Amino acid sequence: MPPALLRAYVDETGDRGHSRKSSSFFAFAAVLVADEDEGDLRATMSRLRRDLDVPPGKALHWNQHVKTFKRRQHVSTQLAATPGVTVVYVIVEKSAIPVGSGMHSDHVVFYNYAAGMVMERLLLAARDWRGGSRNVLARFGHVRGFDHTTTTQYFQRKAATGPAWVPWNRLHGNVQFSDQGAWDGLQAADQYAGMLNVAVTADEFGGYQEAHLMRVRHQLRRDPRGRCRGWGFKVLGNEATFTSLSWWPPEGL
Repeated sequence: MPPALLRAYVDETGDRGHSRKSSSFFAFAAVLVADEDEGDLRATMSRLRRDLDVPPGKALHWNQHVKTFKRRQHVSTQLAATPGVTVVYVIVEKSAIPVGSGMHSDHVVFYNYAAGMVMERLLLAARDWRGGSRNVLARFGHVRGFDHTTTTQYFQRKAATGPAWVPWNRLHGNVQFSDQGAWDGLQAADQYAGMLNVAVTADEFGGYQEAHLMRVRHQLRRDPRGRCRGWGFKVLGNEATFTSLSWWPPEGL
């Protein structure tokens, strides 16, 4: 009998550019849910589309439908109450990337390296899933104009060359790259990505909307001691950039 299945949906926020108009960070948000619990997540997303008047057949987009504080509060409250959901963030502080590195000059290298960090955490989450190890079916949101075959090839190289502590044998089939509109899980990942964005990006007055991220913090993947650092919140860069934010909890996220 094959292992039970874990489903993982991954979306991004920020951009990979380095111009004055570019975001200060790029991040992935991953939503993990056991196969048998996905119905609860889908029900939440269906309810949110209805509550936010998303036209039938259209996807719920944070940047399009969840622009106001009240709407963001409603989305985070509904997702926070959805059982069985685990969240993983990988965030890249772009100012910490060496100017002469491949990540700085090549958007493909940048994306694939960060996606690889996400995959490592998804595979470890599958191995250590509550109730017993599972295989993970991973699905990323498709990036328009990006050749995702390079990402597939990068994952294949990582699986073949190690490190040995990453359980690539837990991957179910190939990683998929899909349109957000066809998958409730990808739409959920978009909402979690949006929550992170407004929590760590200052508005025009220097303020932050951390309340939405704080509302779902209990869903972050954590180590046996209850810490999300490196497990559910992985920073590539200077962690103090985030931990020094005025709203950051003294005990950690």
